[in-house]
Amino acid sequence: MTVGTADKGSRDLRQALIEAASALLQEPRPAPAPSLRAVARACGVSATAVYLHFDSGTALIDAVLDMHFTDARTRAEAAVAAAAGPRERLDAFARTYVDWALAHPGPYQLVFESVDWLKETDTVRTWMENRTAAMAEDLKATAPAVDEAEALDRAEQLWTALHGIISGRCRQGRHEWRRDVTDEVTSMVAIFADAHHHRS
Repeated sequence: MTVGTADKGSRDLRQALIEAASALLQEPRPAPAPSLRAVARACGVSATAVYLHFDSGTALIDAVLDMHFTDARTRAEAAVAAAAGPRERLDAFARTYVDWALAHPGPYQLVFESVDWLKETDTVRTWMENRTAAMAEDLKATAPAVDEAEALDRAEQLWTALHGIISGRCRQGRHEWRRDVTDEVTSMVAIFADAHHHRS
């Protein structure tokens, strides 16, 4: 085997390990993350092989969550960029963010409900703060009479409402929701974009 081939095989295994850990994180779980041995078994390699690419379980989960956070942020920002105006941007972001979270409940839970894994870089917090500010600008544009402080309050409340929709549906059990999630999200955005909505 040449050096180039060995390097490629090493990179492929590293990505395979990340994907195996990701698959084990797809469902919400009380434990913070799967063990290295569980990831190794899912990937069909020995636990020792994992340490050739990651020096700890935390390092592996950091890579998994960074991958998922990057995916969520990229999808959300692309949807916003493609929208025609401020109200459309609010709808596009809310729908895309909720859709991503419902499709990835485990990673969503670890990245957005508890940012301990990424807290040292402040990556998640910084993006959420910037997105909140952007949503506040769009909310103010949809209701010009709203001042900057109220627009920011509405943006934060909208974040909270979206997380409520996600958490409720991720833990729905056998509950049958009467409304389609897209309709629910769009209606929620409308509440906060309404010029007559008042702060509680």
